[in-house]
Amino acid sequence: MHIGDPGVSFSRDLPLPKTVLTRCGRRRFLTGLSAMVSLGIVQSKNSWASSGPAIAWRSPEELVTLGFERSRVVMMNEAHDGSLRNIRTRAIGQRILPTAHTIGVRHLAMEALPAWVAELINETRELPDDAPSYLADPEMRSFVQTALDLGWTLRAYDIESDDYEPEQYESTLSLEFNNLRERIQAAKLVGILQETAPDVPLLVWCGNSHHFRLTTQIGADEFTLMGQHFVAMSGIKHFAIDQTVSVRFTDDPAQAERFTPFMAELAQLGGTAGFLTEEAPPGFFSDSRMMNAVDALILSTENELE
Repeated sequence: MHIGDPGVSFSRDLPLPKTVLTRCGRRRFLTGLSAMVSLGIVQSKNSWASSGPAIAWRSPEELVTLGFERSRVVMMNEAHDGSLRNIRTRAIGQRILPTAHTIGVRHLAMEALPAWVAELINETRELPDDAPSYLADPEMRSFVQTALDLGWTLRAYDIESDDYEPEQYESTLSLEFNNLRERIQAAKLVGILQETAPDVPLLVWCGNSHHFRLTTQIGADEFTLMGQHFVAMSGIKHFAIDQTVSVRFTDDPAQAERFTPFMAELAQLGGTAGFLTEEAPPGFFSDSRMMNAVDALILSTENELE
């Protein structure tokens, strides 16, 4: 299934600020396009976050529980930018695994998991010492090992070299390639669901904004995120939890200031808490279409990339 196929509509457009496109041009898209979308959303309006009325804060565990009450598929993300990552987002991911297990989850699909590693660890029940990329980070190793110790099956769904002809793309950092990657990710997740019984829940762990139900304009072209493709291909509206909203992808002091009004409450709640998008305080979103892109947001006092 491709953009433009009959019956497939991608209509939610959220232009990225020119400053974001300029910065990403200089950095040759090294943040990854889904990180660009996160950055564009966070920077889209100076007054985006405001203290407003009291927020109905919920723990990450409660949000995951609500998510699986509403959908067979819950997608949750971590924040990373190249070799940098926000460790808190992964720690929260590990923290919610027992809750998901109690609900009945036994399958974890991970973007950062190559197919060969998934095959190996499902047999050996531990990550190899030479696990590549993000899997080498200690907090990610702990996250994966917790899922394995729960007896879960881990599934790979990111694009692999066998999924495309390299000569077709000038660069794997190009918009064309990344659009292909988003479609393939969605198609593989649909395949995972088709291999399991209809009532089996699935937890998906992705990076940045891949799970947003969103199409955005980048110049004259469109970039459709995996979450939007997934809904179109599967007919399932997954429950999307975003952990990146308060993460500092840049050193822009204004971005941190937007979330200052929430820091005292978050500290009292242990540093990290969230709320349903439908319960967001008035004025929190500068673009109401974002309320359809995700279902819950998690904010934190721990927002650095390191």
